[in-house]
Amino acid sequence: MAFNRELLILAFRQWRYQWRQSFRELKRYGRNPRFVFPWLWLKLSYLLDSPYAVSRRYQRRIKAENIYVYGETPLTSLQLIAERSGVTSDDHVFELGAGSGFTSIWLQGVKGCQVTAIEQIPLFCWRLQRTSQRMRLHGIDVRCEDYLTSPLESASIIYLYGSNLDDHVITGLAERLAELPAGIRIITVSYALQPFLHQQAFKVTDQFTVPFEWGEAEVFLQERMSATEVLTIMAPGSHEPESYSCIVPKSGMVENEE
Repeated sequence: MAFNRELLILAFRQWRYQWRQSFRELKRYGRNPRFVFPWLWLKLSYLLDSPYAVSRRYQRRIKAENIYVYGETPLTSLQLIAERSGVTSDDHVFELGAGSGFTSIWLQGVKGCQVTAIEQIPLFCWRLQRTSQRMRLHGIDVRCEDYLTSPLESASIIYLYGSNLDDHVITGLAERLAELPAGIRIITVSYALQPFLHQQAFKVTDQFTVPFEWGEAEVFLQERMSATEVLTIMAPGSHEPESYSCIVPKSGMVENEE
């Protein structure tokens, strides 16, 4: 009984946070019709079936050990990340684990980016694809795929919010991203990628803190290094750049993105 009561309290706090955040987003971006109409349409599709509930059902169906693995980047925090990362309308942003799709809607509607949203939960993909078609959004490509195997070569920026991924998953993804062309920028939350690799591949160009639902987290802006840069670092007498360890937020996580 006590356990159920704790879950109800947690669910209520989550619901309250989501509605407060929605009002903040509507107040800040509501005058942008290219964003607000798709945002409202997508919000309505989750009115009685939240993204968290969708994710939990999917995790139960695949018999995942942890069903509480979903979370979203608040759009007000996404704005801070985009500004610090220099995201422009010329970029093609790949979102790995796009979830409900609000990040993709914001990047396309506010920043004017070409967006590829990669997500493996079919209902998330279907609702975002339907919103894109109904609102005639030509800048969002929805892929219902595993981002560990989906092609990533056409990206100029890759965004990953997956604070609770297992180390072996991060290592596998880092190895994949290390094969991409030099110059691609990669944004990750809570950890940098280089510490998960044996070879030098990424350099951290910026590190800063932004708020999430469960507390503050470090955001790492990285860049795929060129062969010349790697050879320079490996040359005798050179000093390797500082390596960043995985940072676990001090605040307790409610649910995080897959």
